Amino acid sequence: MEDEKPVVFTRRSSGLVREVGLFTALSLGLCHTIGGGINTFAIQASFLNPGGSVPLGYILGGIPVLFTAIAYTMMALSMPRTGGDYIYISRTISPLLGFITSWGFWFTEIISLGVIAWLDVQFWGTAFQIMGSAFANQGVLDMGTILVTDKVVGLAVAMGIVILSTVVTLLGTKVYSWIINIGLIIGLLGSVAMMIVMIGRMGSDPAALWNETWEPGSYEGIQMLAAQTTTPDLPGGWVEPSFSMHNTMAIMVPAAWAYIGFNSASYIGGEVKNPSKSMIYAIVIGTIFIIIYYAAITALVYGAYGDFIPQYYHVFENNPEGLAALISHPPAPILPAFALSLVPGMVILQIIICVTGAIWLLNDVPAFFVVCSRLVFSWSFDRFFPERFANVNERFHSPHWAILLTCMGGLGGAVLSFHSQWFAMVDTTMLFLFSVMFGCMAAAVMPYMRRDLYERGGRYEVFGIPVMTIAGLAGAMLNFFVFLFAAHGVVEGGLTSVWTQAIWIFFGLLIFVAFYAYNTKRGVDVKSLYAEIPPA
Repeated sequence: MEDEKPVVFTRRSSGLVREVGLFTALSLGLCHTIGGGINTFAIQASFLNPGGSVPLGYILGGIPVLFTAIAYTMMALSMPRTGGDYIYISRTISPLLGFITSWGFWFTEIISLGVIAWLDVQFWGTAFQIMGSAFANQGVLDMGTILVTDKVVGLAVAMGIVILSTVVTLLGTKVYSWIINIGLIIGLLGSVAMMIVMIGRMGSDPAALWNETWEPGSYEGIQMLAAQTTTPDLPGGWVEPSFSMHNTMAIMVPAAWAYIGFNSASYIGGEVKNPSKSMIYAIVIGTIFIIIYYAAITALVYGAYGDFIPQYYHVFENNPEGLAALISHPPAPILPAFALSLVPGMVILQIIICVTGAIWLLNDVPAFFVVCSRLVFSWSFDRFFPERFANVNERFHSPHWAILLTCMGGLGGAVLSFHSQWFAMVDTTMLFLFSVMFGCMAAAVMPYMRRDLYERGGRYEVFGIPVMTIAGLAGAMLNFFVFLFAAHGVVEGGLTSVWTQAIWIFFGLLIFVAFYAYNTKRGVDVKSLYAEIPPA
């Protein structure tokens, strides 16, 4: 009897089940992406990059994202396996590079899910403020203000969101699919309502509407406070800047953070029912929708308020006492707060706008959990992380140990946000761009270096040149361009940020070397392992 082929992976099958349909795969990408990056950082970006055009910055930031989406989709068709670009890079360019880039991206994800949980608290707080004010309920109003302004309470609630998302993800993709799909529909309805409000109020007086929503004279008072409030960057107070193309391009950094997750479906390739169809819709079509939505929503909100947005952010962050004198319960500087201020008196509509914004961010966190846990699972399945993390719950088909490890990382991300959410955003953006740069490089060379893998996919070509190669070349170049802008921000942030990323990558290298030596010593054929794609 002929000997069976030796097992080079942790076991002969992954244990994961193809339970994810097209709609859930699409939901995963949309829910992972549409959240804090557009609803929060799109508002902050105009203050942090004076004179920059936020809508144009998000459009420019979407160009490398689109090329990357095409490249990742083509690779997902060739290798529909759990692990995403860890699998693509390690099987095409280098096992070490595949591990290091995904190790960095995993750090991006665990920190980001904590950041999102932290930001979500402010959305719920603003919703409570609106409800308390509308129904004259001082308790609800005070609770909303506490959620917006009290960082200790915010941290506790954010940790609760992380733990709740852990439970949801542990229950498996069937339960998770129902939750995220319903959340997506609710979020979309709220976004449509918000856009209709802003379109309907085009040409109206935002000052009058803001004053009616919050406090009489507060709009003009905020403008005056902005001119009087000094910081090291603004020693004379706020001054309206002239247009800056450089700062517009710098906005591509927060935009890049806002786009993280567009390729989420690639990380659950081994769990998608019909990857040849689902991946195209989930990644490419989903990405096009996100770019259009980001461009439209930022154009509408800045078209309505203009420089009042960075002025409000400046006062909220740097002169809270002065702001409290104008508005007893000031809203957080988030996109829904500006949108709902255009419809004073329409309480139900205001609540819908703010609550659905909070639901977008609430949807984010379980989506991050799915991506994070699948990366840990894929390393473990390749025997380059403790094999326990490749275990799959027999009832729920979820990698429970990998999810619990992700939970610990997410709690750490929430704590980091407690100290500096902007620091966390810049750090994670750098590591995300580092990952997708090499993911695009893998796409560019796969048809030539791994012809066997390329021929397993759709083999889409233009004039004999693989679409995968064209998109990969463009994506690698453009992502590197944005990477340089992000690097500038990291250096400006000080040595703490630089050392954080350097030490994290060092530990990733240490883990890879240690497991390589350990696997070799116990007789695992590592070269054969990385020459194959993992079993489904």
